[in-house]
Amino acid sequence: MEKQKARLSQKIFRFLVRVFPFDFRLNHEGEMEGGIWYQQREMAESGGFLEGLRLWKETFVGIFTTAPGEHWELLKSDCVYAMRMMAKNPGFTIIAVLTLALGIGANTAIFSVVHAVLLRPLPYPDGHQLIFLRQQQKGIDDIQFSAHEMQYYREQNHSLSGLVEFHAMSFILYGHGDPDRVRTGVVSWNYFDLFGVKPILGRTLLPGDEEPGAAPVLLLSYEYWKNNFAADREIVGKTFEMNDKVHTVVGVLPPVPQYPNENDVYMPTSACPFRSSKAFIENREARLMEAFGRLAPGVSLDQASAEMATIASRLRSAYPKSYPGNVGYEAATTALQRELTKEARPTLVLLFAAAAIVLLIACANVANLMLSRMARREKSVCAGRFCSSFSTCCRSFC
Repeated sequence: MEKQKARLSQKIFRFLVRVFPFDFRLNHEGEMEGGIWYQQREMAESGGFLEGLRLWKETFVGIFTTAPGEHWELLKSDCVYAMRMMAKNPGFTIIAVLTLALGIGANTAIFSVVHAVLLRPLPYPDGHQLIFLRQQQKGIDDIQFSAHEMQYYREQNHSLSGLVEFHAMSFILYGHGDPDRVRTGVVSWNYFDLFGVKPILGRTLLPGDEEPGAAPVLLLSYEYWKNNFAADREIVGKTFEMNDKVHTVVGVLPPVPQYPNENDVYMPTSACPFRSSKAFIENREARLMEAFGRLAPGVSLDQASAEMATIASRLRSAYPKSYPGNVGYEAATTALQRELTKEARPTLVLLFAAAAIVLLIACANVANLMLSRMARREKSVCAGRFCSSFSTCCRSFC
C-alpha cells in the first residue's frame, strides 16, 4: 500500500514539474524530488495527515509561483544570446529575416483577403439568416423566377420571414443636366427591410409604392448621390423623368455593399415597365427575377431547403405543362454569403494553400541555412581540436 502511494506521489510530482523549462528540470528535478521524498518520510513517521496535506499545498504553490520566473529568465537569456549571435553574423541574419518576411508577408496578405471575402460576416443585421433561393433544372443550376413563381413561393412557404425579388435594368434618367444612363435595381417594396438597410435620408419603399398605378419613386445609392448630386441633403422630394414618367426621390441609401449588383438607383416593381406589364405577370414562364429571403427564427437552412423542394413539387403537380417531368425541376436554398463567394472561393483557397506552402519553404530554407552554418562551425571546431592534438603529440615525441 505504501509503495502504491509512493508511486502515485511520484507520478503527480513529475507531472507537476513539467511546468518548468526542460533545462531546469534536467538540472534540478532529481534534487527537488529527493527533497520531497525526504519530507514525506518525515511526515509518514510523524503520522500527521494534515502535515502531508500542508506539504503538498506548499509544493503546489512553490511550483506554480516559481515556474513563470524560470520561464522568463530562460526567455531573457535565449533572447540575449540570439541578439548577440545575430549581431555577430549580420549577413546570415539579413538573409534569414528576409526569407521569413517573404513567407509571413505573403500569408498575411492572402489571409486578409480570405478573411474579408470568405470569413467576415455579411455587413447586415443577422446576415447569417439571409438566403438565396434558386430554381434548378437538368443541366441548369440557377433559373430565374417569374412573377407567378415569386407569388407562389411567398404564399406557400412558412420557413422564411420574408421573400423578395430583384432584377437589374438600365434606363435613361432626365432632369439633372445631360441625360444619364443609370443602372437600376427593380426590387420588392420590403427588399431593404429584409436586408436591414436603413436610409440616411428619407425613407425606403412602402407597400403602397408597389401597388399597380402607384406614383413612381426612386431610391438613390450612396455613391450615385455623392458623385452625381454632390451629396445634396435636399435631394429627397426632387423629381426626375424616366421611362416617360416622373419619379420622385424618396430616400438615399447608406454606403453599404449592394447585392447582388451595384446599382445607381432603385425602384419598386410597379415602376418598371417590363415587370409591371400584364403580359409579363400572366406568363408563368417569363423568368426575370432573382429571389432572396430571410430565415424565420428557429428555422435552419436545411429545413428551408426541404420546404422549397416540397413547394417545387406542388408546382410540378399543379402546372405540368410549365414544369414537364423530364426537366427535373427543383428548388433549393443557399446561404447568401456562400452564394456571393462561390466563384471566388476555389481561387482564394488555392491562393491560401500556395501561401502556406511558401511559408513552409521559407522556414525550410532558414532551417537549411542554420544547419549549414552549424555544420561549418562543427568542421572548424573539429579541425582545431585535431591540430591541437597533433601539436601536443609532436611536442611529446620530440
